[in-house]
Amino acid sequence: MICPACGAENREGARFCRRCGFELATAVETPLPAEVSEGEPLSPEEGDGPVAEEAPPAVVASEPPAAARPEETPPVPEPEAEAPPEVPEAEFEVGEPEAGPELEEPAEEPEVQDEEPLEEPVAQPVAEVEAAEAPAEPGAVEEDAQVEAAPAEDDMQLFWREEAEPLEPVEAGTLVAGRYRLVEALDVQSQQILYEAEDMQACWQCGFEGNSTKDAFCSQCGAALQTRPLVRLVQVAGEEGQPDLPVGVQLGGLLEHEGRLFYLVSEPPAPEPAPAASLGPDLRLVVGHRSDTGRVRELDEDSLLAIALAPSYEARTATLGLFAVADGMGGHEGGEVASKLALRVLAEHVMKGIVLPEMAGDLSPDEDLLLRLQSGVEAANDAVYLARQKRGNDMGTTLTALLIRDARLFVAHVGDCRAYRWNAEGLEQLTTDHSVVASMIANGQAAPEEIYSHPHRSIIYRSIGDKPSVEIDAEVLPLAAGDRLIVCSDGLWEMVRNEGIADVMLQEADPQAACDLLVKHANLAGGEDNISIIVVLAEAT
Repeated sequence: MICPACGAENREGARFCRRCGFELATAVETPLPAEVSEGEPLSPEEGDGPVAEEAPPAVVASEPPAAARPEETPPVPEPEAEAPPEVPEAEFEVGEPEAGPELEEPAEEPEVQDEEPLEEPVAQPVAEVEAAEAPAEPGAVEEDAQVEAAPAEDDMQLFWREEAEPLEPVEAGTLVAGRYRLVEALDVQSQQILYEAEDMQACWQCGFEGNSTKDAFCSQCGAALQTRPLVRLVQVAGEEGQPDLPVGVQLGGLLEHEGRLFYLVSEPPAPEPAPAASLGPDLRLVVGHRSDTGRVRELDEDSLLAIALAPSYEARTATLGLFAVADGMGGHEGGEVASKLALRVLAEHVMKGIVLPEMAGDLSPDEDLLLRLQSGVEAANDAVYLARQKRGNDMGTTLTALLIRDARLFVAHVGDCRAYRWNAEGLEQLTTDHSVVASMIANGQAAPEEIYSHPHRSIIYRSIGDKPSVEIDAEVLPLAAGDRLIVCSDGLWEMVRNEGIADVMLQEADPQAACDLLVKHANLAGGEDNISIIVVLAEAT
């Protein structure tokens, strides 16, 4: 079938031109054949007529060069005339017969040798047959055969495999079996090589396999064949070589290319990722927060961050939240700046690296989310440290952050701000203070009660911005409906003991009301420091 658009030849029944993608079915339905059969001349204005007439000349135009080459053959005989000078080579061959007489003498010896084998070969096969039929000798023959058979079946094969030369990867771009173009070698071993290849005949859209490797468009559906389906080929050494493939991988057809053997291999489909809903029950976050200067300090160096989202995608509503408290150190030009800077950098990092990808449906494993949260805290440390060097002061801050994704809680902690979880089982402290007194209590050098009264209770040994790098406590915890999470500065937990915090959680179900009541209790207890608190309730939807 000739394409009326470009003049290319196509197979019978093709719906689209393999060269330009023109829909041939439309061309067949045109009434051009009827007009030609009636003998009516086509007007020069009609575009289809000239195109149909130009198609054959296009083919003929491509053939003359091929025909011209035979015409150039007359000059070829001229070099044949140079063949006579090669006659001297024949003269040298004529001179070589001088060795003839030397060959005649050994020719007489084969005559003597022929007499001996003529008689002996006849006797040898008979002897072998008789020996095979003799009853006494078969035993010995069978033993020898057994000794020789074992290496022939097993040892010799192993020997062949061990001694076989290692395979060399075939160059990328090689067309195997006239269909599969090698892209790259994925796994190179001594006796097998796994390749990724393009199927040059199969269509990526409809799967039709009747296209040519040179076709630009699928003749079945008209799809552009710029993109080819990818397949896997494994090269093996020897005809009897069987590739060692992982479980589930199946062998396809055997292909041969320039003496090399290839197998098509098919891998099982990758398991579909578990739906995000399997991470746990759908939760809704109810948030309350409050920050207060306290009764002693004139400046509030604390900063807090509370972000709760419920993005919907793929017919599912996710639960995302970022909650953090930072307690600054260094006064107005230090602590206040440090705490705000740390939370701003953390928020930017988490939004770009976690929240936005999650809203787009990129559900990362728990380990990846925890690492991204840690990197956000590290970025905050870098920013505060650079600001400290630039300002030339001792600014710094503590930081405790909670990231919630569905039924998972991610914790990142530096300093002595705290994170709690409260539920039916009571109040649980999730973080460990990075203070001198807390370390003494852990080592048995101080009583637990001294955490509130020890003279060095305010000295911490780990903070944001103090050094170029910082060690971060991080972990992943489960989150259930009914859990209440509390993030607070030391201005709260030093004034209100853990028992008091648990009592407020029991009294006030509303997170905001709980925050307000806790701040009130802290100020009534003295309010010696800035007070910042966030309460998050995880409700079942």
